[in-house]
Amino acid sequence: MTMAFESLRFVRDKSALSARNSSKGALINEVSTIFQAISNGLPVEKIRRSILDGELVLHSSYETRRSIWNHINRRYLSFNNNWVIESLAEATKDGINSPSFLSLAYLYYVLRDKLTYKFVTGPLWERWNSHIVGIDRGNVIDYLEEESKSSPVIDKWYDSTKWKLASNMLSALRDFGVLRGINRKRIQKPSITLDTIFHLLCILMAEGLRGQQVIDAPDWHMFLFNEVEVSHHLNELSIHGWIGFEKTGRIVIMELKKYPGVRE
Repeated sequence: MTMAFESLRFVRDKSALSARNSSKGALINEVSTIFQAISNGLPVEKIRRSILDGELVLHSSYETRRSIWNHINRRYLSFNNNWVIESLAEATKDGINSPSFLSLAYLYYVLRDKLTYKFVTGPLWERWNSHIVGIDRGNVIDYLEEESKSSPVIDKWYDSTKWKLASNMLSALRDFGVLRGINRKRIQKPSITLDTIFHLLCILMAEGLRGQQVIDAPDWHMFLFNEVEVSHHLNELSIHGWIGFEKTGRIVIMELKKYPGVRE
């Protein structure tokens, strides 16, 4: 085991549900800019200062720049996993719209916000699995109403906050390629790379899941994978020599052959 692998146990957002994403969406341009700077060797602390000073991210308001930094830091940097940081920095080399960058940025965007995670792996997946691809803000509001039964904090949010949250959530999912359309949004299967699949697998295994538990994890629904598709992608990882993988019915034998943070 490596420290990079062990620390993946702390990636997932386990805090109370929050409306923090009501003010910011995917921030893809800003995330790309930051990880390009990291790729070029700029230290994280210097990046933070450059953003606050308006040198790296060009927004007129200091409060806006500070908010952008706080969001990106929480999503991608605060859990202090160098493998994740280096992987995102490397992915920016393929371009801001590349599957390698977008799928990896999307993975951590969702895992780092419990509300988004529950919506994507719940109502959004259920619609896709039922062959219903249309989705709008009303579906998010309905989800919030249902979720408020077990999370009373949602009832304390203003209606305007809920509607803004719904708009930003759907816009972010569109930016990541999970939705398409401007006024009328439709669900679509996003592009993904083996590297992103491996990141998710390592997170699940770091959290203690093994065998069929990994395949059954709802996290794969972020990418709209069913069980057959999960097994297919795990087999691809096996072919590339990153994992050992055998599946016979519900009996699954799986082991990592490549570990996070270990350079080949």
